[in-house]
Amino acid sequence: MSAVALSTIGVVFGWAVETTAGTKPTAFKEIEECISIGGVELTSDKLDATPLKSKKKKYIKGHEDTGGELQTVFNYTDAFEAQWNEMYEAYETAKKAGKAMWFTAYHPSKANANFYIVEPGSIPAPEYAVGNVLQVTISNTLVDLPDASVAIEPTAPTVSSAGD
Repeated sequence: MSAVALSTIGVVFGWAVETTAGTKPTAFKEIEECISIGGVELTSDKLDATPLKSKKKKYIKGHEDTGGELQTVFNYTDAFEAQWNEMYEAYETAKKAGKAMWFTAYHPSKANANFYIVEPGSIPAPEYAVGNVLQVTISNTLVDLPDASVAIEPTAPTVSSAGD
């Protein structure tokens, strides 16, 4: 019997600063109003290994490449803006101490979660258009994509969007 497909309902976006450089944090904090977390496709460099006397090219697999970007989309509320700014200030402090920012995509029905080591992007000016929800797409620099590992549920933010 095959497993039931999972919905993305209940997925939580979270962030944390390393306490020990190079080690996954043990607690994450939620940023609410996340609409999407971009997928990351690993592609491999194709290295030309063709001998000079060969008539056909021959390739070997090289480095894996994440593309270096993780896009995140959020409803642009005052609470979201405060939560993102809190995270960004924590990142700036961590960076000075030689520590990295981690994001996670927590799914309540999965034992493992995806984690991302990033340099977070700034909040851009949103697009304003008739018939649209006010949202922002943030381009974060994807520094590294660790293997999926044991999920950690992010805790609720101190500045909540409840009542927005």
